[in-house]
Amino acid sequence: MEITSKQNAIKQRVNTTVILLSLSGLPFHASAQDCHSDTMAETTPSTQYVVHGDGTITDTTTALMWKQCVEGLSGPDCTSGITELLTWTGALQTATNTNTSGGFAGYGDWRVPNVAELVSLVEEQCTNPSINETVFPNTANKFIWTSSPDFNNDIGTWSVDFNVGTTATLQRDFSYRVRLVRSVQ
Repeated sequence: MEITSKQNAIKQRVNTTVILLSLSGLPFHASAQDCHSDTMAETTPSTQYVVHGDGTITDTTTALMWKQCVEGLSGPDCTSGITELLTWTGALQTATNTNTSGGFAGYGDWRVPNVAELVSLVEEQCTNPSINETVFPNTANKFIWTSSPDFNNDIGTWSVDFNVGTTATLQRDFSYRVRLVRSVQ
């Protein structure tokens, strides 16, 4: 297949953009979050969360404790490390591995959230990403796994798209992000 001059020009522009973003030190999803706070009420205000300072957040509305960062990232602004992209089985195994290797923040009962739990983090007035960025910084506007299989699809599992805050079924052998949760007792 022969590459036309137009295709070559597009490829060169894409490569230039990637190089410029790399040199700038900005992550590739660095576009600004878009919130409609003037026309919509917050669905996940910062006041409903307790930030513990140890990498965990408690949602006082749902009684769930979340890891502040997706797997692979750490630090108060979730910019240290490299985001782990995992298959669904890998996501479930990550929770098991976290618990059997001493837990996280003193807790050994972390798990992958079900679809309703993960949807509870969606900030409906925002997109790109659709999450409270003050509480959950550096959340990419990408899919995050849930533990909820799609019973109408033998190879699919529910996920939440944090670009626009919707749910979707994804094939289990594809790789996406995971954020662990535990129930507060």
